[in-house]
Amino acid sequence: MATIKLERGTKGANMFRKFKVFIDNEYVGKIKRGQELEFQVSEGQHEVYCKIDWEQSNVLTVDIPDAGVDLLVNSKGAVESAFRSLIPTDGRDKYLVLIQR
Repeated sequence: MATIKLERGTKGANMFRKFKVFIDNEYVGKIKRGQELEFQVSEGQHEVYCKIDWEQSNVLTVDIPDAGVDLLVNSKGAVESAFRSLIPTDGRDKYLVLIQR
């Protein structure tokens, strides 16, 4: 078994709300601000993303070796969040950002 370590940063809006975590389109838990979670998965390719309400992060496809991978999720800043709530976008500008470290 390999491990996906997911850390949620402290940047951005929604600091008191949890993000839902999905691996291979399956809900696996919630992560709160400043928290780090570990998920046991098989080695190989997996898709990971996070959601809050109707907003979703980018879908990150990761090839997971036996040693595992480290991921980080953050929401955009408060100004960016307010701007996005007033002016709808075409979905390319994600509200949550998920990256591999």
